[in-house]
Amino acid sequence: RKTPGSGVPSAELLYQMGRIHTTQARFREAITLLEHALSIATFMGDQSISAQALFLLGKVYYSTSKYTDAEQHLTQAQSIYTQIGDEFGQANALQAIGRTYHQQSKLTEAEQAYTQARNIYARHEDVEGQADTSRALGNISYDKSQYLEAEGFYSEAIDICARIGDDFGHADTLMRLGQLFMTRSEYPKAEEFFKRALEKYSRVGSDLGRANMKIELADLYRVQGLNTKAAPLYAEARALYAQIGDSGSAQYCSHWLDVVSKQGDSSITSQVSVPENDDLPSATHEQ
Repeated sequence: RKTPGSGVPSAELLYQMGRIHTTQARFREAITLLEHALSIATFMGDQSISAQALFLLGKVYYSTSKYTDAEQHLTQAQSIYTQIGDEFGQANALQAIGRTYHQQSKLTEAEQAYTQARNIYARHEDVEGQADTSRALGNISYDKSQYLEAEGFYSEAIDICARIGDDFGHADTLMRLGQLFMTRSEYPKAEEFFKRALEKYSRVGSDLGRANMKIELADLYRVQGLNTKAAPLYAEARALYAQIGDSGSAQYCSHWLDVVSKQGDSSITSQVSVPENDDLPSATHEQ
């Protein structure tokens, strides 16, 4: 479709082309198309397409770690969505803004954005949005060492995910709860949640999720000196990471598999959780 009276493609067509390039991770081409769409939409006074183009540009810049640009475009999108009364667009933009703030460790600003988004989702009974923002607020509380608040948000997210059948979101939140209890040295609870998350990831067929949970469980056993339980999990996680193509995490597993295999079981008081070695690879566990 082209703009009436010209040979120029319409803003909507350019936006859709930019969206396709975004899904294919062809970000440079996507940015060019979306900026062109935004220019035409702004000239034509099409606020809806302007907001959509700004929002998607913000997500592309986030994906390419250009967080200042992402924040700028998402904030402009949120402003337009507010002007035209599109509350779902506003909530989605606020959630994306919160994620951008969080990535930059602007925890207070992230919390405010997530809370605003969550309130809009709740008002419209958008349970998926509520689950996502509750989990995000749990992550913020966790990073602020506010563990009771984090546990409450995670529990809310789990309840919603169970209700709507979101197994992946359920698994991700179970993992976060396991990490929370491990941080608090509540090892039996951490083990319970990691195992529940592993079961969920296995059910949805996520090899990355399974690998992450096996390495979390292995680390949990290792810090308790239960090296004979940790060793096979490191080996299984390493095989999964190698299959996925995550060489850094596979190397992490190889290192600790070698350590625990040599040490055998030991008391928790004598077990060192992390060595003083700047060259040791770290597993990212990203979902």
